[in-house]
Amino acid sequence: MENRYKEAIYRLEDKLMAEPKCVESLNEWICSYHALADIYQQQGEEKRAMKCLLIPHQSMLFMATHDQGDEDKRLIAYSALKFTLPPIMAFAEEHPLCEGCMQVLQQQLEAIEAESNIFH
Repeated sequence: MENRYKEAIYRLEDKLMAEPKCVESLNEWICSYHALADIYQQQGEEKRAMKCLLIPHQSMLFMATHDQGDEDKRLIAYSALKFTLPPIMAFAEEHPLCEGCMQVLQQQLEAIEAESNIFH
């Protein structure tokens, strides 16, 4: 099962390189990483699980804050952050993170919620 998700991630990364605004592919890419994180967490490999949660989150965070030239990509990334951050927060409840990391994640959550209010 692990290899199936890894293959899906690689396939979706290729697709996203060709079509970076494809929301469906982006969602599948994020879900594949989250599924892989679940597998690692069940195996007791918390570091690998956290890495799989952080990769899509940090990618979307970077795209949302650094891709100022393309408003569509920025909005897609902000929307995706709503799906990448909650699993990290849930993981942190089971496997506590340092206070500094939790503070950063909480600030990100507040920023996402504030940004959501602007777009509605």
